[in-house]
Amino acid sequence: MANWYVKRGSQVAGPLTRERLNQLAAEGKVQKTDLVREGEEGEFHAAAEVSDLFTSSETSAWDEFESGPETESLSRQPAPKSSKMSLIIILAVVGVGGLFVVGILLALLLPAVQQAREAARRSQSKNNLKQIGLAMHNYHETHRILPPGGTLTIDGAPSQSWETFILPFIDEAPLYNQINFHYAWNHHTNQDIFTKEMPFYLNPNIEEKVSPEGLPLSHYMGNELLMGPNRGARFREVNDGLANTIMAFEVGENFKPWGDPTNFAVPADRIGRPNRSSTTGGNQVLMGDGSVRFVSENIDPAVLKALSTPNGGERIDEY
Repeated sequence: MANWYVKRGSQVAGPLTRERLNQLAAEGKVQKTDLVREGEEGEFHAAAEVSDLFTSSETSAWDEFESGPETESLSRQPAPKSSKMSLIIILAVVGVGGLFVVGILLALLLPAVQQAREAARRSQSKNNLKQIGLAMHNYHETHRILPPGGTLTIDGAPSQSWETFILPFIDEAPLYNQINFHYAWNHHTNQDIFTKEMPFYLNPNIEEKVSPEGLPLSHYMGNELLMGPNRGARFREVNDGLANTIMAFEVGENFKPWGDPTNFAVPADRIGRPNRSSTTGGNQVLMGDGSVRFVSENIDPAVLKALSTPNGGERIDEY
């Protein structure tokens, strides 16, 4: 005897015997609007087309249809909406949590990245000072004296800077040879030269690189007590010892163009509190022996003064 199947919407019930199908129709659990199929294959047809199937009143009691081994729900029945909503909520929570974790990681890593970058920039500035120190020593070996902090013309006007005089010893001899020393650094004759930026005179920790007049700056100054106006010291005159005397140093503010003949000062007047530091916590300084050291912004003023003077005779403790 062939098996019968009943389909309503997305649900299919069966297999059923014809006798059982008639019984369900008599109970009103199979309606004329339902679809039925005889056999395992083929198309569904309206139940009303099956002869001798409906002999009693109809009812819409599909919900009372007997469940059991003869009832089959389609495997493609959609998942409940509540399940979809739960999945969306879970994904949203995971997404927000992931962003929160990423935010925490960035907050933890950012200071370390910034410190690493500052350390790299400080190292570059240290190399600049060492290059300047080597140029100073080569200049001294050639001329038996340090360059003057700045030269003055006959009428007392600033002419050339110590940073100009050491150019041949920093692989800038061609540029140096173009300078017309009959005129001051800021004369229009020398304009093309002193508007060139010199990377070895710039501290990477400082963003300001050009003066309001458009002239490239220097972030380093010479020690006025070793290199003053029209005057440079000899190493043998430094009685406190070259290792105990600052020759040049980083500054953190009030920069001057590298060609400016007044770019020198007493270190004790330009570094340490209340001056602005060139890097976090202090400034790097070039000592007379060519070494580079870090001077804390909280250094004892007396110690800083002793490091500034070449012949002060002071005792210098650790700093």
